[in-house]
Amino acid sequence: MSELTPWQRLLAADLVEGETPLDDQPHWSSRFLLGMVGWIAALFLLFFLFMAFEGVIREANHALAMGGLLMVAALGLNRQAKRNDLWDQFVLALALAADAWLLYGLIDRIDLHSAPLWLGLCLLSSGIAALFEHWLIRLFHSFAAALLLTLGLACLGLQLLALPLVMAALTACWLLAERRPSRHQLYESLTLGLALSLLVLGRLHHPLWESGGSVLDELGRSRLPLWLNPVLCAALLLGVMVKLKLPLLYGLPLVLISAIIPGMGAGALVLVLGFYAGSLGLMTLAGLLLLGFGSLYYYDLGLTLMTKSWLLLGSGALLLGARQLLKILSKEIPS
Repeated sequence: MSELTPWQRLLAADLVEGETPLDDQPHWSSRFLLGMVGWIAALFLLFFLFMAFEGVIREANHALAMGGLLMVAALGLNRQAKRNDLWDQFVLALALAADAWLLYGLIDRIDLHSAPLWLGLCLLSSGIAALFEHWLIRLFHSFAAALLLTLGLACLGLQLLALPLVMAALTACWLLAERRPSRHQLYESLTLGLALSLLVLGRLHHPLWESGGSVLDELGRSRLPLWLNPVLCAALLLGVMVKLKLPLLYGLPLVLISAIIPGMGAGALVLVLGFYAGSLGLMTLAGLLLLGFGSLYYYDLGLTLMTKSWLLLGSGALLLGARQLLKILSKEIPS
């Protein structure tokens, strides 16, 4: 007797009914070609617009108007047109071109130290991410919104609040994705965009070159104590663990490390959310965040190389000991 297929097993368990569903998705090569055709069509359209209005759109106000019109057109196509790879890539190309024209119109009149400008652009980017039903557009604009929020807070001297606020927004999107399965794709793309922005935010807080200042300090000196950032991140991480009813015995070391090392709370939070949801993408980002923030902290330590070597050796031994202790405790705790 031949082995039952997965659908036949589900039928036998009375979990489904009817015939085996057919996969009506086109082959990946067809989807790739359709996507390429969408980009080519969009590029031809943009080239035509540039040639037709070249003398007009060089002026900043006209460039802003053109960017706005392209964004509205992309939104209309996204909402009204039939969803397929051709239209999705066409809409993506139009939206990115609209972003470029808007940026071109703003670049000459932008005041780098204007907090209302950065915060206004953050709201605009967030609105675009919320309105479009396109996974990549949501991801790009949620990523941009987090960076723009950070720049706006830096102009006010509140840049140390950026990381905890982005972490809170990421957590909110993740929880909404769990509570509203029908809108899971929307919140999933927003969550990944915010998680990607954490990789950049950690670097913005550090000097770009030796004895130089960070990008955020160039916009405005911080008015808050340095210890507030890791403490807020650790408090948020602890709150998420309590909300998800995770065993605090295993999570408290992460909370303690997050309160000591700046940025580690972001990596630990993404790791917890990714592990709880079984998301390989979030767990991969968490690994990059932990490695990146840990490396920056290690580099900033005012210690000799020999001392740092002994510190790494001790940390490795401590982690191995913690792993063995957790294995012993997991055997003692009844399932």
